[in-house]
Amino acid sequence: MGQIRYIAISSDDTERLARFYKEVFGFRQSRPTPEGRKTIYLTDGHVELAILENTNQQNSNGLHHFGIQTDDVEDAISRIEKLQPGKTIARTESGCPEGTWLSDASGNHIYLSVDGKLEYQPVEKYAYRKKN
Repeated sequence: MGQIRYIAISSDDTERLARFYKEVFGFRQSRPTPEGRKTIYLTDGHVELAILENTNQQNSNGLHHFGIQTDDVEDAISRIEKLQPGKTIARTESGCPEGTWLSDASGNHIYLSVDGKLEYQPVEKYAYRKKN
């Protein structure tokens, strides 16, 4: 069974949007902001919310993509291809990679992986940090 591990939202004011999620829903920072970036990572304790800087308006503000963790990427891709005849998802020569980008039936971008895109697993590891 797949699990949503993170959601990425584009914003032209990451600090304002992060403040909203912290103050309204009690989200807390899950990991430090990368040096020189405005991206902010928050968590509710189960799922990470990545607020991506969109200062050049390269995307519309709002949902950018989300990440789903699964036990078997190849099996998930096969189910997608069966559900959507004619849709083929690229595979590497050595079989399916541990992670791959794809789109759902409405065109929403998904990063599908076994271990999650993030360097740490699970996000709960950071859930009990002191609030900033």
